[in-house]
Amino acid sequence: MKKKLVILMILVLVLGLAGCSSSNEGSDSTDSTNNSSNSSDSSENGNLSVAEAAIAERKASGEAPTIVMAFMNWAGKPAGLERIEGLMSEYTMEKLGVKVKLEILDVASYSQSMTLMLSSGEHIDIFSPIVLGYTSSINKGYTLDLEEDDLIQTYGSGILETMNEAYVEACRVGGVLYGLPQQRDMAIGQGGFAIGAEYLDGIGFDYDSMYEEGNEVIYTDLETIEDIFTQLNEAYPDMHVFAPAFTNLQQHNAYDPIGGDDYGVLLDPKNSLVVEDLWSSDLFREFADRMYRWNQAGFISRDALTDDTAPTSQVKAGTAMAYATATKPGIKAQETGLCGRPVVIFQTGEDFLRSSSVSAMPWSINSGTEYPVASMQLLDLFYTDPYLSNLLCWGEEGVEYQKTEDGFITFADGIDASNSEYYNNVNWLMPNQFIAHVWEGNDANIWERMEAFNNNSVKSKALGFAFDNSSVATEYTALMNVYNEYALQIIMGYVDPAVAIPEMVDKLESSGLETYMEAKQAALDEWAEVNGVE
Repeated sequence: MKKKLVILMILVLVLGLAGCSSSNEGSDSTDSTNNSSNSSDSSENGNLSVAEAAIAERKASGEAPTIVMAFMNWAGKPAGLERIEGLMSEYTMEKLGVKVKLEILDVASYSQSMTLMLSSGEHIDIFSPIVLGYTSSINKGYTLDLEEDDLIQTYGSGILETMNEAYVEACRVGGVLYGLPQQRDMAIGQGGFAIGAEYLDGIGFDYDSMYEEGNEVIYTDLETIEDIFTQLNEAYPDMHVFAPAFTNLQQHNAYDPIGGDDYGVLLDPKNSLVVEDLWSSDLFREFADRMYRWNQAGFISRDALTDDTAPTSQVKAGTAMAYATATKPGIKAQETGLCGRPVVIFQTGEDFLRSSSVSAMPWSINSGTEYPVASMQLLDLFYTDPYLSNLLCWGEEGVEYQKTEDGFITFADGIDASNSEYYNNVNWLMPNQFIAHVWEGNDANIWERMEAFNNNSVKSKALGFAFDNSSVATEYTALMNVYNEYALQIIMGYVDPAVAIPEMVDKLESSGLETYMEAKQAALDEWAEVNGVE
């Protein structure tokens, strides 16, 4: 009887609230046209804010929506995913009146699977457009305007309070906010390589003497890396020295792929806003020549083009010894964890922040969601709630990890990267890892160091520029087709650059590269004028 009275009181409260405010909750809302613009606005009954009233309404209805959150990782669905979803849902039911389902896909299948799910209307509420492309996702109509009916202002104010305002603004395209950046390394240390320490020991390479005080990476040059690879190749003839990836081009060259694509870039981003062709540049030719030389020398697996296994997984399995990575504070501990063995990190370039780094992989809400309010409130919780962020980043305490006496976390007893049922290998993709625990091996102040790393990096003059390519979408598709035909073979060193690059450039030019670059230059010039950038 008491339970029935409680439910009746809640219903009376909610019905009273309905006359003062309404949620923007799609199918489970009676009115989505009268949202308040301030989440702190109070209702006349119970002094509940509009956001709190939406939660009360969901709880009172007895029909908790399941919010599906999709993202990729390097290894696909974890074995313990349902357990983690259960813990999340237990918590979010209490906090928000919603359940959580994580759609975690392997990076190799993510683009195809997500395109199919989003285009077919499958249930996806929150997603990362990484690999799909942020601008491409916007142009295809997959992303919701996060400020429509003051959605984020009303139901995601915690996100706005947490994130650097400049980073949020950098995610606007055509003036519209379609995505939200993570708390992560925005800059990248360029020209990074991770090499298994045991293999360096095997060739007698004295890396310990190369560390500068306070650094976790060794600063060196490409000649040293190539010499190391040559020695490793001779010492371990049954293993592949280097596991390449499509990301290596951007990780190792200080150009700016403005607008989030390589069809018209800034080759001198620190000093110039002139859009130039990457593919016919000396920069690309030198990179391609080096990769071809490494492939010809036998450093790279003959199956690398068709093998979708992540480089970290190859090192973990003992089939490869090294791979390229973008460096940052905490990179040594991160990559050692991913590889399941100690690695040494080298860096051959500078720390650099591209214009599109902030908006490269933001979190978006599906334009087709039935639950825009619940999705925004859940996203807000992921950005602001340490318990939920820890579940997402590290899994369950006592099962996946345990706390150490000095305030860090490490694997639970008997657990390591190889047998953990939930070892998230893309914490940098999560909404806010800064409020989660710090893994042992890192500095306790890792996130303060990360902020300094971002702030002190060399920055592109076009930082914050976003390109709406909808007017040249046809050209973009044609250029992507040429890229898919040639680029990976060149980037991974499988074809002679002297032959392949001119062929690729000819096809790019005939596919509208000049038109695309002109549109990008015009947009950049307009942005620069509005923002006072010379």
